[in-house]
Amino acid sequence: LGKHLVLLAVPFVVVHFGTKYYETKEPPPDPDAPPRIFAGADPFGEDLKDALVARLRKKGYDVVDGGTGAYYDVASTVAKQVQRSRNGRGLLMCGTGMGMGIVANKFTGVRAATVENVDAARCSRAINDSNVLCLGGKMTSPADGAKILDAWLAQKFGIAPGNPAPAWWSTDVETFVKGKWPALEKVEAESRKH
Repeated sequence: LGKHLVLLAVPFVVVHFGTKYYETKEPPPDPDAPPRIFAGADPFGEDLKDALVARLRKKGYDVVDGGTGAYYDVASTVAKQVQRSRNGRGLLMCGTGMGMGIVANKFTGVRAATVENVDAARCSRAINDSNVLCLGGKMTSPADGAKILDAWLAQKFGIAPGNPAPAWWSTDVETFVKGKWPALEKVEAESRKH
């Protein structure tokens, strides 16, 4: 049923995201279903957000537009929505995307990636299974943002980024990528102690 399903206990499904477990009465999500997108921006990223949200809705995605506000409030809201969602991803925009990413990554189970090109977007999904995409409204045009977003949404975790695969991608990389979660969970748990 997928790498995130840990235990099926009637009538609950316990789903594992990072080091946090969530209970729900819903059936496991279809891994091929399009994700629900939670979006937000600060004033520097608002135009890019609006363009990308409109584009996603045209393509049929279920988008929750959280609007515009202080970057730390918006990032916090979207990160919490991604935490609670079984098939959700976040889309955050500020001037550079960096402030949003810093705040979003403070939430357990959120893997926010600030990217500025298609290759980085693909790698953030293939290698790190990112579930929040952060873009810079002052760094990224709507046209480039659309290409980056499309690549990020299309890329599967643990699968070579791009076609053809980059020269550095190998079965050793795939094994490492898919087996790293216990070590990362330990690092995250240690970071929460201080």
